Amino acid sequence: MSRPVLLWSVAAIAGVVLVAGVTLAASRLSTQAVGLSAEPTQAGNALAPATGTTPAPASTTPRKPTAAERAAARRRLARRRAARKRTPTTSTSTAPPAVAPAPVAPPPTQTQTDSSGSGSGSSDDSGGKGRGRGRGRGGDD
Repeated sequence: MSRPVLLWSVAAIAGVVLVAGVTLAASRLSTQAVGLSAEPTQAGNALAPATGTTPAPASTTPRKPTAAERAAARRRLARRRAARKRTPTTSTSTAPPAVAPAPVAPPPTQTQTDSSGSGSGSSDDSGGKGRGRGRGRGGDD
């Protein structure tokens, strides 16, 4: 075997070994446990409340007010009613002065000239100038 063939064979084998090493390193890097998967399964047990110590559910029936609370509510209601009777509710609203609307100028009338040569006058085609595709591409603009 000649020397160049032997050198190329050694280089090819070294390249295969190098590629295999890089592939192995990349796969080990991507399979490392990161974040929550790196924690043991019992890591969050200290955060959860102890089992069997759940608080009693709140009562769903409303509490009845005591006699003192009912009497206080009646006094507040009586004060509100008395205050309403004392203050007259005469409304002295004055209408704001009428403002005349600003004069509006009529819209300008535009006359369209049909220079496309189609003869109909209702064509949307403007000959490819200024609208739609082809805009800004140079040429005969």
